Amino acid sequence: MCLAALFFAVVGLLGPSQALAQDAAATAAVKARYEKLLAAYSRIMMQPSKTSPSAIAFSIKNNMVSKGLKALLVKDEACAQKSGGVCKLDFDFLLNGQDFCKPLAIVAVLPKGKTYVLRVSNRFEACDPQGHDEPYDFTLIDESGTWVIDDAAYATKDDAGKSIRVTLKDILRGKK
Repeated sequence: MCLAALFFAVVGLLGPSQALAQDAAATAAVKARYEKLLAAYSRIMMQPSKTSPSAIAFSIKNNMVSKGLKALLVKDEACAQKSGGVCKLDFDFLLNGQDFCKPLAIVAVLPKGKTYVLRVSNRFEACDPQGHDEPYDFTLIDESGTWVIDDAAYATKDDAGKSIRVTLKDILRGKK
């Protein structure tokens, strides 16, 4: 009886460590996927041309956004084309801005329940010491076995200079 109890105790202890190893492997896979994609997008944006894809085109082509976010982005892009300028989204959502001088960097990949938070920096302060370089977060969900961006949260300042958080979906829905 003691051996059985010892066996189940050891198995019980191994179970959580195996789960942690699986979580670590999944987190590493998510990080590797987005490091590759953000590096590719950074290379394009470091030397943009007339044929460079927009953040929307790049993210859709590379299956980086959820179906819900894709619908909002496509709708906003169509609105911008129709109006001959911008619609609700007036910045590159992958870069969190319009200016770019350093490759995007992943600051952290944080498991959060059944999602991941991918914290990214546009490293703008490296180019402009007076610039605003606060990491921003992409919320990733598992959609058909692929971790895709479902939303983003950015820090900005309101008219009074107070730091506030805004989400990409709120901007695209006109709730900015």
